[in-house]
Amino acid sequence: MAYNHAMRISNSKLQTPKIRRRILGFAILWIAASTACGAAPSALTPTLEGATATPTSVLANSTPVPATTPDAAAQQTLRLWLPPQFAPSADTPGGKVMLAQLAAFEEAQGWRVDVRVKKVAGQGGLIDSLHSALQAAPSIAPDVIALDTSMLSAAEGDIQPLPQFAAGDVVDFYPFALQAARVGDALIALPFAADAIGMAYSTVAYPAPPSTWSDFAPESGPVWLPLNDPSALITLQQYIALGGSLTDSAGQPALDAARLAQVLSDYQALQAAGLLPAASFETASIDDTWVTYRESRASAATAFFGSYLLDRRRVAVTGFALIPTHNGARSTFARQWNYALVTADPARQVVALDLMRWLTEPDNLGVWTFASAVLPTRSQALSEWRETSLASIADQLLNAAQPEPPLSVTAALGPPITAAVQAVFNGQASPEAAADSAAAAVTGK
Repeated sequence: MAYNHAMRISNSKLQTPKIRRRILGFAILWIAASTACGAAPSALTPTLEGATATPTSVLANSTPVPATTPDAAAQQTLRLWLPPQFAPSADTPGGKVMLAQLAAFEEAQGWRVDVRVKKVAGQGGLIDSLHSALQAAPSIAPDVIALDTSMLSAAEGDIQPLPQFAAGDVVDFYPFALQAARVGDALIALPFAADAIGMAYSTVAYPAPPSTWSDFAPESGPVWLPLNDPSALITLQQYIALGGSLTDSAGQPALDAARLAQVLSDYQALQAAGLLPAASFETASIDDTWVTYRESRASAATAFFGSYLLDRRRVAVTGFALIPTHNGARSTFARQWNYALVTADPARQVVALDLMRWLTEPDNLGVWTFASAVLPTRSQALSEWRETSLASIADQLLNAAQPEPPLSVTAALGPPITAAVQAVFNGQASPEAAADSAAAAVTGK
């Protein structure tokens, strides 16, 4: 469908300074009122406990649209499905900002936004409910749905491509975010929230952020990496920083044994220097290494930036940077959530696309991501972050990021790599022998 430019112009009042100031004013007031709220789980971590599979009520402060019949009312209601961590709510700082932004959209657009909250995965989750609604009751299916990158392929037959977004619409989106939201040259979703892996470190031990492994000193305390992670994300990050590829020329999972051996040699040197404790080789997740740092059991540890944002008031004299590498190469993985268009109705598509544009407009996205402790997917949004030092770190992470490898790749590469790490740690194999074994295990040769 060609995008209706006339409709875009008629809805341009969404972009006026008056509405923008109202949004920012609501956000500031609500965030200020939320200081008594405790930290919530990272919004980019799937939240299953307490998730609501049953649809929530329509926004409490939405502006009603007069309608003469139930059918007319339904035509003037836009349906938006979100996971629990992004729900509009008066109970969280980010939820309050989302409420304000949706209310302003309703006022300017004349459409009511019906938000339904679905748990992330499983029966009654976003993908399961989407499939069910489109097959059995299309009239209740969402017009716009939030999906993480792993869900996009599962929803490919149920969502609409976005040819309406010209290059100018996405010019300041970070490259990794657009890469993960494309199939070939087609943009199939609009990224809005991200998280990236980095390293938290004591600024007492390290006044300048470490950039290579040789910057660490044994007397400053241990460094924690999740070296028993079955997906081997940190080792894969180190491997890619050295120029390694995750697939061969045919697109099949593969490993460069020489580059992997260098990563394993770096771990061995850190272990020999007393920097990597034995417990680090037993730790299976990045969330666990962050807890170790937060409990003052490490001078540096891997963490998601979202976790650092949420907990930064609890960890004094702490910096955050890209994970050091063998040669200082800047590299990290990022994961993201995207708005996808579901409705195929041309009239509804126009309004749904305007909603997607509105929520990802830099001013709105910047205020909401800062309040929600997630990273924005476009650089201009960082100008709305109230702490410029955090915005600077976020920009460094996002510019260095590439999409987190798909589950099919980590499932093939992760276990052999983790086995190789353990073999070197236990003294059962040299880095070279362990890397050769891992590469052979991946290709079956």
